[in-house]
Amino acid sequence: MSMSDLSISGTQVQVQPLTPPPPSPPGRWPFRITTNAPQMLDANLTPGRRKLQKWLGRVLRIVITDGRVLVGFFNCTDRDANIVLSMCAEYLVEGQEPRLLGNVMVAKKHIVSLNIDEPRASTVL
Repeated sequence: MSMSDLSISGTQVQVQPLTPPPPSPPGRWPFRITTNAPQMLDANLTPGRRKLQKWLGRVLRIVITDGRVLVGFFNCTDRDANIVLSMCAEYLVEGQEPRLLGNVMVAKKHIVSLNIDEPRASTVL
């Protein structure tokens, strides 16, 4: 009996081998963050809101008051300027392994600095 043939309660089941997903284009993430928020025309948005909308789904690096660095995807903000990051990692010391946190809400009062993490251009040899 091979690994592709299994018997469950007397019923034979064929197991198909997993096929790898197609490769994603270079420099692109293999997934896309979407929103269910109503989309507004750019003409109706203030410059600040237009900038926030462009940041959605981008990787943000936030330094907080106790020195920790949080890196994750910008998910949303509120009127109080709190920020929600998804797939967030926490760095206690530069160069150490991060602690994976998942979804994180960062209160405005704890934000020291905020940067967009731009991917470095890869050099082609």
